[in-house]
Amino acid sequence: MLPKINTLLYACDLENQTQSAIELVFSLALTHQAKIVLMHVMEPLNPQAASMIHNYISDDVLETMRNEANSGVQQRMNTLLKEFIERHQDELSELTIEPETLITSGLPAEAIQQAAQQQGADLIIMNSRTHSTIGQMVLGSTANKVIHSSDIPVMVVPIK
Repeated sequence: MLPKINTLLYACDLENQTQSAIELVFSLALTHQAKIVLMHVMEPLNPQAASMIHNYISDDVLETMRNEANSGVQQRMNTLLKEFIERHQDELSELTIEPETLITSGLPAEAIQQAAQQQGADLIIMNSRTHSTIGQMVLGSTANKVIHSSDIPVMVVPIK
């Protein structure tokens, strides 16, 4: 029996180049009548930056800043979804399941895989910027890390 796609996890970096990927996500959701989970991972500060910040900013101010950052990201995600759905109203009229948003913190590759497991995702969809081969070998990329370590199929949409 062929596997059924019930849940799509779209790991989005909220850049302007996400248009082609989000179009693909919604197309797949319509085709499979699948749920969409639009997720964004907020990376933690490196230890040096965190140490400097803790020296100058109190914990309660830092918590307020984190909450404001989360609210800003949530607002950007909601705006992205709303604008996309408004632009494609006619095409998306058959979408039966309301898209969900998810904001997590952590190392992106790990957070994406963890969220995919928790959401019961059948497919992870990600953007990937085109990099040189040497750049990928030295730096790696979130998409490469997820592709090579995920138990869930991963679809990568190239962006420039």
